Amino acid sequence: MLLSPAVAGPARAATWWALVQHSRHSPRRCLSAAVRLQQSTASGLPHPHASPSHGVFMGTVAAPSSQETSIDEIIARIEPAARGKPVQVSATPSLLSLLVSSSFARHALDPNFPLKVLQRFPANPTASKPLDAVVAVVDRLPAPGAPPSGVEGVAYALVTDPLQSLLEAQVPLQSSTTKPGSLSFAMRHGDFCRVDAQLPLAQTIFTTGMPSTLLHTRYQFDPLSGQLRKQGSQRLESAHIRLPDTLARGNIRLQAQLLPLTVPRQVVSSMGNIVRKLAAPESGSKIISASQELEAAVSSYFASKQKAPEAVQVWALIFPPELGGPRAAEEALSTALQRLDSKSIEGIWAADGSRGLMSSSPRDDLLPTLVAGARLCRVLSGGGGWGKKAGLLSLDPDSQYSTRELRGDQGWDFTFDGDSAEEMLASGRKQALGEVTREGESIVFFLVTPSEWKTGSDADLVDDVRHKEPGDIVFGALPASLDSDQASERLSQVTHHNWRFGALSEGGLALAIAKDGMPVTRTKADIPYARLNISGTG
Repeated sequence: MLLSPAVAGPARAATWWALVQHSRHSPRRCLSAAVRLQQSTASGLPHPHASPSHGVFMGTVAAPSSQETSIDEIIARIEPAARGKPVQVSATPSLLSLLVSSSFARHALDPNFPLKVLQRFPANPTASKPLDAVVAVVDRLPAPGAPPSGVEGVAYALVTDPLQSLLEAQVPLQSSTTKPGSLSFAMRHGDFCRVDAQLPLAQTIFTTGMPSTLLHTRYQFDPLSGQLRKQGSQRLESAHIRLPDTLARGNIRLQAQLLPLTVPRQVVSSMGNIVRKLAAPESGSKIISASQELEAAVSSYFASKQKAPEAVQVWALIFPPELGGPRAAEEALSTALQRLDSKSIEGIWAADGSRGLMSSSPRDDLLPTLVAGARLCRVLSGGGGWGKKAGLLSLDPDSQYSTRELRGDQGWDFTFDGDSAEEMLASGRKQALGEVTREGESIVFFLVTPSEWKTGSDADLVDDVRHKEPGDIVFGALPASLDSDQASERLSQVTHHNWRFGALSEGGLALAIAKDGMPVTRTKADIPYARLNISGTG
């Protein structure tokens, strides 16, 4: 339980010191020696849970619906199990991250909610030191065997002895904020790469009175009462949490169900987020309008499927020139993209995308291509038009999420000294429109149709991540409009899934990738049911 005697802190420190000193030389005897030391330190009273329970805890409690399940029922089903032990006892505050699905949003405001969760830990490993609790309301939670739209419930992750603070950054909630904020998780990928996943939070204006709900509460240990006491709390607009290597040391994959529409095209003319002209594959000198082939490809797709045309969503994968050269051989997906032709695209359509670009998986791993510098953009509008607007394509100008205009956060930079009129005009356009595409880059268009989200064989292709590994962290995107019954359609009882953690957002998903400390790319990955899966953790 949460309450501990005042001697718990020194006893625990002595216990861990014994473990660290003796584990390498006498692994079988170190535990019993440490237990005896802890018992003798605590005035001869044996600890009810003498075996060390410290380390990293993670889990998800999935519930049928908030109408059928109380928050107390969810908390009662938490069965934490530690993975690993701290290398050393750390004075850094422990970090408890709680992700609450939207139907339980009001409970996120309860200052005792984190303490109630900690009471589920048989030997609370944080009672003698400060605790940072971050509580966020998200749209849905991923869980094993759950529908693609996720489940209701609570996900938790507790790191008892981080060597340094895992709460890297936070922005206080402003009274003028009207859009939902975001929660970001940073993780290590390989030896030299870092991936930051940004998830927009759930809209909670009608449940908590705030556009989104994200709170950071600091609890201090009171040695007189042996309890954790609330020291302070702050409502946040955004927060950035770094996952410890013990959680994020597994295989990271970014997967999404996308059907290719066109072969790679070279961007010949563009401005900001507007693509004007592309080079046709038959001849580098033959120029076509940006939307010309895309419009024809969409019509051909529906004709090949013998389906009536419907509204579609199109994404563009943009990659730098070097991905078309020798480096492409290093990345299987990049190589497959370069080999795309009309015949292979029609073959993928005929198989309903089940083969994937590499004919091996319906959901190819997009992450290596993004690490190499590629980026994803949703096509907002285009096609038709007259005169200078004919054939233009407009791409999403933003590569991340913000509660305000991204290019307005720092204001406008009008520095005209030494610039010609043409340079000033180009600089102003770049600030206003961003720089989504550049001439010389290549672009491939992909299709997602709404009917494929819910029906047919494609429903299995976008099903939630198969949890076959020892542990999984999943961050993903959902369609903006979901049937409220979808998330609970396969659940009949409250279920605890040990060593699972993550969130699904109707707002989308964005990634920032850095290599050797240098930024590589920023990109949204807001394709419906896209998943960033960190598997094999623990």
